[in-house]
Amino acid sequence: MKFTVEFAKLNIEINTQFDYTYKLCRDYLSDGKPEFSVSPSDEDIDKEIEISPYTPARGYAESICVYRAISEIIPLYNRMIFHGAVISYKNKGYIFTAPSGTGKTTHIRLWMKYLDGVDIVNGDKPLLEIGDKVTAYATPYAGKERYQNHSSIDVSAICLIKRGAENKIRKVTSGEILTQLMAQMYLPENPEATIKTLDLLDSLVKLVPLYVLECDMSEEAVKTSFEALTGEGYVNKNED
Repeated sequence: MKFTVEFAKLNIEINTQFDYTYKLCRDYLSDGKPEFSVSPSDEDIDKEIEISPYTPARGYAESICVYRAISEIIPLYNRMIFHGAVISYKNKGYIFTAPSGTGKTTHIRLWMKYLDGVDIVNGDKPLLEIGDKVTAYATPYAGKERYQNHSSIDVSAICLIKRGAENKIRKVTSGEILTQLMAQMYLPENPEATIKTLDLLDSLVKLVPLYVLECDMSEEAVKTSFEALTGEGYVNKNED
């Protein structure tokens, strides 16, 4: 099966054996001329199944291979995949990132629960375009919740979430959390793309303010992050 999608303003031709990826990407289909193409092999699919703890079906495994193949190429187009949840508020984007299981998805759900005007651009693996500014793009690769809205947003801050008994947030330098940020990005095997990805990371941390949020999963955690990131006073939309 051959089809073209548009991710982060790039037209990408995808060649697959199974229809899972086509169905997943249905909202992103494009008739534009592809900049490049990806074609996962049987060997790629076998390897994905082998390394996965879940023994996925071959169609699902192939879809992961597709995104990994894309990840190997897009740095050459000034784009990178970043593990984080992107929300929009008043035309500004905020990325919450953390190791899986730390609570980033729960935190963005709480923003949706308590705040007006919040939308989720992508809940797990957005594409970032890095130039004079940083723009986050939705993709269908959005975690098990499938939080994505087929949009893009310019990024105003990146917030690393850590679990804590007390809700507090502080602005940090890139050097303080560089190791943690690198753990949330995809580093290609291709040496040229790897070097480019590191250059993009360097630009990213220079363009976007960085924060560390220590929090529980409460309304107070939302108030803490919201006021620091937006500079606005917190108002619970559910209160009269």
